[in-house]
Amino acid sequence: MVVLNCGNKRYIRLWLVLILLSSALLLIWRNLQQAQMLSRAPELGSLIGVPPDLPADSYEEYVELPGIARREDSPRTRDLQLLLKCRNRSLRFQRLQHGDYWLLQNLVIGRKSRHVGCAETVTYTTNGDFTFFDNLETVVSRWRAPVSFAIHAPGYDMNTALDAIRYVRNCLPGSEVIKDWVTFHVYFPNRHMPEYVPYGEHRALGQPYACTLANGTQVPPPYALVPRSESYKARANLSYPINVGRNIARQAATTHFVFACDIELYPSLGFVDQFLDMVARNHSVLALDPKQPRRVYPLPVFEVESGAPVPKDKAELLALFGSQRAQVFHLKLCPTCHMIPGQKEWLNQTSREGERLHVFSHAVRRNKFRAWEPFYVSDNTEPFFDERVTWEGQSNKRIQNYAMCLLGYEYHVLSPAFLVHSPGIKKFTKSDSVRLKLAKDMTKFIKDKIEPEYRVLFGRNSACKT
Repeated sequence: MVVLNCGNKRYIRLWLVLILLSSALLLIWRNLQQAQMLSRAPELGSLIGVPPDLPADSYEEYVELPGIARREDSPRTRDLQLLLKCRNRSLRFQRLQHGDYWLLQNLVIGRKSRHVGCAETVTYTTNGDFTFFDNLETVVSRWRAPVSFAIHAPGYDMNTALDAIRYVRNCLPGSEVIKDWVTFHVYFPNRHMPEYVPYGEHRALGQPYACTLANGTQVPPPYALVPRSESYKARANLSYPINVGRNIARQAATTHFVFACDIELYPSLGFVDQFLDMVARNHSVLALDPKQPRRVYPLPVFEVESGAPVPKDKAELLALFGSQRAQVFHLKLCPTCHMIPGQKEWLNQTSREGERLHVFSHAVRRNKFRAWEPFYVSDNTEPFFDERVTWEGQSNKRIQNYAMCLLGYEYHVLSPAFLVHSPGIKKFTKSDSVRLKLAKDMTKFIKDKIEPEYRVLFGRNSACKT
Protein backbone atom coordinates (compact mmCIF):
# COMPACT_ATOMS: atom_id res chain seq x y z
CA MET A 1 0.00 0.00 0.00
CA VAL A 2 2.87 2.36 0.90
CA VAL A 3 4.64 1.49 -2.33
CA LEU A 4 1.47 2.23 -4.29
CA ASN A 5 1.07 5.64 -2.65
CA CYS A 6 4.67 6.57 -3.43
CA GLY A 7 4.14 5.52 -7.02
CA ASN A 8 0.99 7.59 -7.25
CA LYS A 9 2.81 10.67 -5.95
CA ARG A 10 5.60 10.25 -8.49
CA TYR A 11 2.98 9.80 -11.22
CA ILE A 12 1.14 13.00 -10.15
CA ARG A 13 4.36 15.02 -10.06
CA LEU A 14 5.26 13.79 -13.57
CA TRP A 15 1.86 14.87 -14.89
CA LEU A 16 2.24 18.33 -13.28
CA VAL A 17 5.61 18.77 -15.00
CA LEU A 18 4.11 17.73 -18.36
CA ILE A 19 1.19 20.15 -17.92
CA LEU A 20 3.54 23.06 -17.12
CA LEU A 21 5.73 22.26 -20.13
CA SER A 22 2.68 22.09 -22.38
CA SER A 23 1.42 25.47 -21.11
CA ALA A 24 4.81 27.06 -21.72
CA LEU A 25 4.99 25.65 -25.25
CA LEU A 26 1.45 26.92 -25.96
CA LEU A 27 2.35 30.46 -24.81
CA ILE A 28 5.50 30.46 -26.95
CA TRP A 29 3.48 29.28 -29.97
CA ARG A 30 0.84 32.01 -29.46
CA ASN A 31 3.53 34.71 -29.18
CA LEU A 32 5.16 33.52 -32.40
CA GLN A 33 1.78 33.57 -34.17
CA GLN A 34 1.15 37.16 -33.02
CA ALA A 35 4.62 38.25 -34.12
CA GLN A 36 4.05 36.74 -37.57
CA MET A 37 0.68 38.50 -37.87
CA LEU A 38 2.21 41.86 -36.96
CA SER A 39 5.09 41.40 -39.38
CA ARG A 40 2.57 40.70 -42.18
CA ALA A 41 0.47 43.79 -41.31
CA PRO A 42 2.71 46.85 -40.95
CA GLU A 43 -0.23 49.00 -42.03
CA LEU A 44 -1.69 48.60 -38.53
CA GLY A 45 0.85 51.18 -37.38
CA SER A 46 -0.98 53.90 -39.28
CA LEU A 47 -4.43 53.23 -37.84
CA ILE A 48 -5.94 56.11 -35.88
CA GLY A 49 -8.85 56.03 -33.44
CA VAL A 50 -10.71 53.58 -31.25
CA PRO A 51 -10.81 49.83 -31.92
CA PRO A 52 -14.32 48.84 -33.01
CA ASP A 53 -15.05 46.71 -29.93
CA LEU A 54 -14.44 49.61 -27.52
CA PRO A 55 -17.13 52.15 -26.59
CA ALA A 56 -16.44 55.69 -27.73
CA ASP A 57 -15.95 57.05 -24.22
CA SER A 58 -13.22 54.48 -23.50
CA TYR A 59 -10.74 56.13 -25.89
CA GLU A 60 -8.56 57.63 -23.17
CA GLU A 61 -8.07 54.16 -21.67
CA TYR A 62 -7.02 52.64 -24.99
CA VAL A 63 -3.28 52.27 -25.52
CA GLU A 64 -1.94 51.34 -28.92
CA LEU A 65 -0.51 47.82 -29.13
CA PRO A 66 3.18 47.94 -28.16
CA GLY A 67 4.02 45.26 -30.71
CA ILE A 68 3.34 47.53 -33.70
CA ALA A 69 6.76 48.18 -35.20
CA ARG A 70 8.16 51.60 -36.08
CA ARG A 71 9.61 52.13 -39.50
CA GLU A 72 13.23 51.06 -39.60
CA ASP A 73 15.57 53.58 -37.98
CA SER A 74 18.27 55.18 -40.13
CA PRO A 75 21.96 54.78 -39.21
CA ARG A 76 21.91 58.42 -38.02
CA THR A 77 18.97 57.74 -35.72
CA ARG A 78 20.57 54.61 -34.27
CA ASP A 79 23.83 56.49 -33.69
CA LEU A 80 22.06 59.42 -32.02
CA GLN A 81 19.91 57.21 -29.83
CA LEU A 82 23.01 55.50 -28.47
CA LEU A 83 24.69 58.88 -27.98
CA LEU A 84 21.71 60.57 -26.31
CA LYS A 85 20.53 57.50 -24.36
CA CYS A 86 16.94 58.60 -24.88
CA ARG A 87 13.83 56.43 -24.63
CA ASN A 88 11.11 56.14 -27.25
CA ARG A 89 7.66 57.10 -25.96
CA SER A 90 4.17 56.99 -27.43
CA LEU A 91 1.66 59.80 -27.90
CA ARG A 92 -1.76 59.04 -26.41
CA PHE A 93 -4.81 61.07 -25.48
CA GLN A 94 -5.21 62.09 -21.83
CA ARG A 95 -7.48 64.41 -19.87
CA LEU A 96 -5.26 66.12 -17.30
CA GLN A 97 -5.26 68.91 -14.78
CA HIS A 98 -2.59 71.55 -15.38
CA GLY A 99 -2.71 73.99 -12.48
CA ASP A 100 -5.96 75.97 -12.86
CA TYR A 101 -6.52 74.52 -16.35
CA TRP A 102 -8.01 71.39 -17.83
CA LEU A 103 -5.89 69.91 -20.60
CA LEU A 104 -6.86 67.59 -23.45
CA GLN A 105 -3.35 66.39 -24.20
CA ASN A 106 -2.77 64.80 -27.63
CA LEU A 107 -6.39 65.38 -28.60
CA VAL A 108 -5.52 64.97 -32.29
CA ILE A 109 -2.22 63.25 -33.11
CA GLY A 110 -0.13 63.67 -36.26
CA ARG A 111 -0.01 60.49 -38.35
CA LYS A 112 3.79 60.46 -38.65
CA SER A 113 4.40 62.10 -35.29
CA ARG A 114 2.64 59.15 -33.66
CA HIS A 115 5.56 56.82 -34.40
CA VAL A 116 8.75 58.89 -34.44
CA GLY A 117 11.65 57.80 -32.26
CA CYS A 118 13.20 60.05 -29.64
CA ALA A 119 16.41 60.62 -31.64
CA GLU A 120 14.82 60.58 -35.08
CA THR A 121 13.78 64.22 -35.35
CA VAL A 122 13.14 67.52 -33.51
CA THR A 123 9.73 68.70 -32.25
CA TYR A 124 8.61 72.29 -32.87
CA THR A 125 6.60 73.17 -29.75
CA THR A 126 4.27 76.15 -29.97
CA ASN A 127 1.05 77.70 -28.70
CA GLY A 128 -1.82 80.00 -29.60
CA ASP A 129 -5.58 80.27 -29.84
CA PHE A 130 -7.81 79.97 -32.90
CA THR A 131 -6.66 83.39 -34.16
CA PHE A 132 -3.15 82.03 -34.80
CA PHE A 133 -4.13 79.13 -37.06
CA ASP A 134 -3.32 81.10 -40.22
CA ASN A 135 0.39 80.57 -39.47
CA LEU A 136 0.24 76.80 -39.09
CA GLU A 137 0.47 75.74 -42.74
CA THR A 138 3.62 77.82 -43.34
CA VAL A 139 5.31 76.54 -40.17
CA VAL A 140 4.60 72.87 -40.89
CA SER A 141 5.46 73.01 -44.60
CA ARG A 142 8.88 74.42 -43.65
CA TRP A 143 9.51 72.28 -40.56
CA ARG A 144 8.43 68.87 -41.99
CA ALA A 145 8.75 67.22 -38.58
CA PRO A 146 6.59 66.91 -35.44
CA VAL A 147 4.76 70.04 -34.28
CA SER A 148 3.25 70.12 -30.77
CA PHE A 149 0.56 72.82 -30.75
CA ALA A 150 -1.17 73.89 -27.50
CA ILE A 151 -4.43 75.79 -28.07
CA HIS A 152 -6.12 78.02 -25.47
CA ALA A 153 -9.90 77.51 -25.86
CA PRO A 154 -12.02 78.83 -22.95
CA GLY A 155 -15.80 78.74 -23.09
CA TYR A 156 -17.32 78.79 -26.57
CA ASP A 157 -13.88 79.36 -28.13
CA MET A 158 -13.66 75.55 -27.93
CA ASN A 159 -16.15 75.29 -30.83
CA THR A 160 -14.10 77.59 -33.06
CA ALA A 161 -10.87 75.82 -32.11
CA LEU A 162 -12.32 72.42 -33.06
CA ASP A 163 -13.63 73.82 -36.36
CA ALA A 164 -10.19 75.31 -37.00
CA ILE A 165 -8.49 71.95 -36.41
CA ARG A 166 -10.87 70.22 -38.84
CA TYR A 167 -10.40 72.96 -41.42
CA VAL A 168 -6.58 72.98 -41.47
CA ARG A 169 -6.52 69.17 -41.65
CA ASN A 170 -8.88 69.04 -44.64
CA CYS A 171 -9.17 72.28 -46.61
CA LEU A 172 -5.69 73.71 -47.20
CA PRO A 173 -3.09 72.87 -49.87
CA GLY A 174 -0.85 71.73 -46.99
CA SER A 175 -3.51 69.73 -45.14
CA GLU A 176 -1.78 66.37 -45.71
CA VAL A 177 1.43 67.69 -44.16
CA ILE A 178 -0.57 69.05 -41.22
CA LYS A 179 -2.26 65.66 -40.78
CA ASP A 180 1.17 64.01 -40.83
CA TRP A 181 2.96 66.17 -38.30
CA VAL A 182 0.75 68.33 -36.07
CA THR A 183 -0.43 67.09 -32.69
CA PHE A 184 -3.05 69.36 -31.12
CA HIS A 185 -3.55 69.90 -27.38
CA VAL A 186 -6.47 71.97 -26.10
CA TYR A 187 -6.63 73.62 -22.68
CA PHE A 188 -9.01 75.97 -20.86
CA PRO A 189 -9.40 77.50 -17.36
CA ASN A 190 -11.53 75.47 -14.96
CA ARG A 191 -13.54 78.65 -14.28
CA HIS A 192 -14.39 79.02 -17.98
CA MET A 193 -15.48 75.55 -18.99
CA PRO A 194 -16.78 74.87 -22.50
CA GLU A 195 -20.27 73.39 -22.72
CA TYR A 196 -18.85 70.50 -24.74
CA VAL A 197 -15.49 68.73 -24.55
CA PRO A 198 -14.58 65.98 -27.05
CA TYR A 199 -13.64 62.60 -25.56
CA GLY A 200 -10.77 61.88 -27.90
CA GLU A 201 -9.71 62.23 -31.51
CA HIS A 202 -12.76 60.51 -32.98
CA ARG A 203 -15.06 63.03 -31.31
CA ALA A 204 -12.82 66.02 -32.08
CA LEU A 205 -12.65 65.29 -35.79
CA GLY A 206 -16.18 63.97 -36.30
CA GLN A 207 -17.36 63.77 -39.88
CA PRO A 208 -15.13 64.98 -42.76
CA TYR A 209 -15.11 68.76 -42.89
CA ALA A 210 -17.01 70.38 -45.79
CA CYS A 211 -14.42 72.55 -47.52
CA THR A 212 -16.57 73.94 -50.35
CA LEU A 213 -19.96 75.59 -50.58
CA ALA A 214 -22.77 74.35 -52.80
CA ASN A 215 -21.57 76.66 -55.59
CA GLY A 216 -18.09 75.13 -55.43
CA THR A 217 -16.31 78.06 -53.76
CA GLN A 218 -13.90 77.50 -50.88
CA VAL A 219 -15.38 77.74 -47.40
CA PRO A 220 -13.65 80.58 -45.54
CA PRO A 221 -11.53 79.42 -42.59
CA PRO A 222 -13.46 79.49 -39.29
CA TYR A 223 -10.59 81.30 -37.58
CA ALA A 224 -11.06 84.21 -40.01
CA LEU A 225 -14.82 84.49 -39.40
CA VAL A 226 -14.77 85.29 -35.69
CA PRO A 227 -13.20 88.67 -34.81
CA ARG A 228 -10.89 88.66 -31.80
CA SER A 229 -13.27 91.07 -30.07
CA GLU A 230 -16.09 88.50 -30.37
CA SER A 231 -14.11 85.60 -28.88
CA TYR A 232 -15.01 84.22 -25.45
CA LYS A 233 -11.56 85.22 -24.23
CA ALA A 234 -12.16 88.87 -25.16
CA ARG A 235 -15.76 88.95 -23.90
CA ALA A 236 -14.69 87.46 -20.56
CA ASN A 237 -11.70 89.84 -20.41
CA LEU A 238 -9.25 86.99 -20.01
CA SER A 239 -5.51 87.40 -20.43
CA TYR A 240 -3.61 85.02 -22.69
CA PRO A 241 -1.59 82.50 -20.61
CA ILE A 242 1.24 82.19 -23.12
CA ASN A 243 3.61 80.36 -20.78
CA VAL A 244 0.98 77.77 -19.88
CA GLY A 245 0.71 76.94 -23.58
CA ARG A 246 4.48 76.88 -24.00
CA ASN A 247 4.88 74.40 -21.15
CA ILE A 248 2.01 72.17 -22.29
CA ALA A 249 3.51 71.89 -25.78
CA ARG A 250 6.97 71.12 -24.39
CA GLN A 251 5.79 68.53 -21.90
CA ALA A 252 3.88 66.63 -24.60
CA ALA A 253 6.89 66.29 -26.94
CA THR A 254 8.35 62.78 -27.22
CA THR A 255 11.64 63.65 -28.97
CA HIS A 256 14.93 64.35 -27.19
CA PHE A 257 15.41 67.69 -28.96
CA VAL A 258 12.69 70.34 -28.97
CA PHE A 259 12.42 73.81 -30.43
CA ALA A 260 10.15 76.00 -28.28
CA CYS A 261 8.99 78.68 -30.69
CA ASP A 262 6.19 81.16 -31.33
CA ILE A 263 3.88 80.10 -34.14
CA GLU A 264 4.41 83.37 -36.05
CA LEU A 265 8.12 82.53 -36.47
CA TYR A 266 8.95 80.54 -39.60
CA PRO A 267 12.16 78.44 -39.83
CA SER A 268 14.51 78.37 -42.81
CA LEU A 269 14.10 75.27 -44.95
CA GLY A 270 15.66 71.92 -44.05
CA PHE A 271 16.62 72.85 -40.51
CA VAL A 272 15.72 69.59 -38.73
CA ASP A 273 17.95 67.36 -40.87
CA GLN A 274 20.69 70.01 -40.85
CA PHE A 275 20.69 70.08 -37.05
CA LEU A 276 20.68 66.30 -36.58
CA ASP A 277 23.40 65.89 -39.22
CA MET A 278 25.53 68.46 -37.37
CA VAL A 279 25.16 66.56 -34.08
CA ALA A 280 25.76 63.18 -35.73
CA ARG A 281 29.02 64.21 -37.43
CA ASN A 282 30.36 66.23 -34.47
CA HIS A 283 29.27 65.00 -31.06
CA SER A 284 31.32 67.70 -29.37
CA VAL A 285 28.64 70.31 -30.14
CA LEU A 286 26.68 68.73 -27.27
CA ALA A 287 27.54 69.12 -23.61
CA LEU A 288 27.67 65.39 -22.88
CA ASP A 289 29.93 65.71 -19.84
CA PRO A 290 27.87 66.68 -16.75
CA LYS A 291 30.76 68.95 -15.71
CA GLN A 292 30.34 71.08 -18.84
CA PRO A 293 28.04 74.14 -18.73
CA ARG A 294 24.60 73.36 -20.08
CA ARG A 295 23.90 74.71 -23.55
CA VAL A 296 21.13 75.52 -26.01
CA TYR A 297 21.23 76.42 -29.72
CA PRO A 298 19.55 79.71 -30.75
CA LEU A 299 18.60 80.75 -34.26
CA PRO A 300 18.88 84.43 -35.27
CA VAL A 301 15.43 86.02 -35.71
CA PHE A 302 14.46 88.52 -38.43
CA GLU A 303 11.38 90.30 -39.73
CA VAL A 304 10.50 91.35 -43.27
CA GLU A 305 8.23 94.11 -44.52
CA SER A 306 4.63 93.40 -45.52
CA GLY A 307 4.42 91.91 -48.99
CA ALA A 308 8.00 90.63 -48.95
CA PRO A 309 8.55 86.91 -49.62
CA VAL A 310 9.53 84.81 -46.62
CA PRO A 311 13.16 83.81 -47.35
CA LYS A 312 13.86 80.11 -47.68
CA ASP A 313 17.61 80.29 -47.01
CA LYS A 314 20.31 82.70 -45.89
CA ALA A 315 21.07 83.89 -49.42
CA GLU A 316 17.47 85.07 -49.85
CA LEU A 317 17.48 86.62 -46.38
CA LEU A 318 20.67 88.59 -47.07
CA ALA A 319 19.23 89.81 -50.38
CA LEU A 320 16.21 91.21 -48.54
CA PHE A 321 18.48 92.64 -45.88
CA GLY A 322 20.61 94.36 -48.51
CA SER A 323 17.53 95.97 -50.07
CA GLN A 324 16.37 97.10 -46.59
CA ARG A 325 13.28 94.91 -46.73
CA ALA A 326 14.42 92.82 -43.76
CA GLN A 327 15.87 93.64 -40.35
CA VAL A 328 16.62 92.06 -36.97
CA PHE A 329 13.42 91.15 -35.13
CA HIS A 330 11.91 93.85 -32.88
CA LEU A 331 14.60 96.32 -33.91
CA LYS A 332 12.21 99.25 -33.41
CA LEU A 333 10.73 97.93 -30.15
CA CYS A 334 13.67 96.38 -28.29
CA PRO A 335 17.00 96.57 -30.19
CA THR A 336 18.87 94.35 -27.72
CA CYS A 337 16.21 91.64 -27.31
CA HIS A 338 17.24 89.66 -30.41
CA MET A 339 20.80 90.83 -30.98
CA ILE A 340 23.10 87.80 -31.29
CA PRO A 341 26.82 87.39 -30.49
CA GLY A 342 28.79 88.26 -33.63
CA GLN A 343 25.70 89.64 -35.35
CA LYS A 344 27.60 91.88 -37.80
CA GLU A 345 29.81 88.97 -38.85
CA TRP A 346 26.78 86.66 -39.19
CA LEU A 347 25.16 89.13 -41.57
CA ASN A 348 28.37 89.73 -43.53
CA GLN A 349 29.06 86.02 -43.97
CA THR A 350 27.43 84.94 -47.23
CA SER A 351 25.94 81.50 -47.44
CA ARG A 352 27.52 79.01 -49.82
CA GLU A 353 25.46 76.37 -51.61
CA GLY A 354 25.51 73.17 -49.59
CA GLU A 355 26.92 74.92 -46.51
CA ARG A 356 26.53 72.75 -43.44
CA LEU A 357 24.87 73.96 -40.27
CA HIS A 358 27.43 74.85 -37.62
CA VAL A 359 27.88 76.72 -34.36
CA PHE A 360 28.75 80.28 -35.36
CA SER A 361 29.28 81.92 -31.95
CA HIS A 362 28.43 81.46 -28.32
CA ALA A 363 27.82 83.61 -25.25
CA VAL A 364 26.07 83.73 -21.89
CA ARG A 365 23.08 85.96 -21.14
CA ARG A 366 24.97 88.70 -19.32
CA ASN A 367 26.38 92.17 -19.91
CA LYS A 368 25.27 93.44 -23.34
CA PHE A 369 23.18 90.28 -23.85
CA ARG A 370 21.37 90.61 -20.52
CA ALA A 371 18.04 91.40 -22.29
CA TRP A 372 18.38 88.64 -24.91
CA GLU A 373 15.19 86.62 -25.60
CA PRO A 374 16.45 83.86 -27.92
CA PHE A 375 14.50 81.02 -29.49
CA TYR A 376 16.59 77.86 -29.37
CA VAL A 377 16.82 74.10 -29.79
CA SER A 378 17.29 72.31 -26.47
CA ASP A 379 17.11 68.89 -24.86
CA ASN A 380 13.96 69.99 -22.99
CA THR A 381 15.67 69.97 -19.57
CA GLU A 382 15.99 73.73 -19.16
CA PRO A 383 13.59 75.43 -16.69
CA PHE A 384 9.98 75.70 -17.75
CA PHE A 385 8.34 79.05 -18.40
CA ASP A 386 6.84 80.83 -15.39
CA GLU A 387 3.08 80.49 -15.73
CA ARG A 388 2.27 83.53 -13.57
CA VAL A 389 3.31 85.74 -16.48
CA THR A 390 0.90 86.51 -19.33
CA TRP A 391 1.36 87.73 -22.90
CA GLU A 392 -0.20 91.07 -21.95
CA GLY A 393 2.25 91.58 -19.08
CA GLN A 394 5.28 91.03 -21.35
CA SER A 395 8.63 89.72 -19.99
CA ASN A 396 7.23 86.21 -20.47
CA LYS A 397 10.51 84.80 -21.87
CA ARG A 398 12.95 86.91 -19.89
CA ILE A 399 12.21 85.20 -16.60
CA GLN A 400 13.10 81.78 -17.98
CA ASN A 401 16.31 83.18 -19.42
CA TYR A 402 17.06 84.74 -16.03
CA ALA A 403 16.84 81.26 -14.49
CA MET A 404 19.09 79.87 -17.22
CA CYS A 405 21.62 82.64 -16.58
CA LEU A 406 21.69 81.74 -12.89
CA LEU A 407 22.26 78.10 -13.88
CA GLY A 408 25.16 79.04 -16.18
CA TYR A 409 23.64 78.09 -19.54
CA GLU A 410 25.61 78.83 -22.71
CA TYR A 411 23.92 79.92 -25.95
CA HIS A 412 25.56 78.43 -29.06
CA VAL A 413 24.25 80.39 -32.05
CA LEU A 414 23.75 78.51 -35.32
CA SER A 415 24.40 79.47 -38.94
CA PRO A 416 23.15 79.58 -41.68
CA ALA A 417 19.72 78.70 -40.22
CA PHE A 418 17.37 81.44 -38.98
CA LEU A 419 13.78 82.38 -38.15
CA VAL A 420 11.55 84.96 -39.86
CA HIS A 421 8.44 86.48 -38.35
CA SER A 422 5.28 86.50 -40.47
CA PRO A 423 5.66 89.50 -42.83
CA GLY A 424 5.20 92.96 -41.33
CA ILE A 425 7.68 95.15 -39.44
CA LYS A 426 6.79 95.43 -35.74
CA LYS A 427 6.22 99.02 -34.62
CA PHE A 428 4.93 100.68 -31.47
CA THR A 429 1.11 100.99 -31.63
CA LYS A 430 -1.73 102.28 -29.50
CA SER A 431 -2.41 98.75 -28.22
CA ASP A 432 1.18 98.63 -27.03
CA SER A 433 0.54 101.71 -24.89
CA VAL A 434 -2.29 99.82 -23.15
CA ARG A 435 0.10 96.95 -22.45
CA LEU A 436 2.66 99.32 -20.92
CA LYS A 437 0.55 99.68 -17.76
CA LEU A 438 0.22 95.91 -17.47
CA ALA A 439 3.94 95.51 -18.18
CA LYS A 440 4.80 98.01 -15.44
CA ASP A 441 2.73 96.07 -12.91
CA MET A 442 4.26 92.78 -14.07
CA THR A 443 7.79 94.17 -13.80
CA LYS A 444 7.12 95.12 -10.17
CA PHE A 445 5.73 91.64 -9.48
CA ILE A 446 8.81 90.06 -11.07
CA LYS A 447 11.20 92.20 -9.01
CA ASP A 448 9.32 91.79 -5.73
CA LYS A 449 8.20 88.17 -5.97
CA ILE A 450 9.71 86.10 -8.78
CA GLU A 451 13.36 87.19 -8.67
CA PRO A 452 13.76 86.45 -4.92
CA GLU A 453 12.24 83.00 -5.48
CA TYR A 454 14.56 82.27 -8.39
CA ARG A 455 17.64 83.29 -6.43
CA VAL A 456 16.70 80.70 -3.81
CA LEU A 457 15.93 78.02 -6.41
CA PHE A 458 18.69 78.60 -8.96
CA GLY A 459 21.45 80.56 -7.18
CA ARG A 460 22.72 84.12 -7.15
CA ASN A 461 24.61 86.08 -9.79
CA SER A 462 24.42 89.87 -9.88
CA ALA A 463 25.32 89.85 -13.62
CA CYS A 464 22.03 88.07 -14.44
CA LYS A 465 19.02 90.31 -15.16
CA THR A 466 15.35 89.69 -16.00
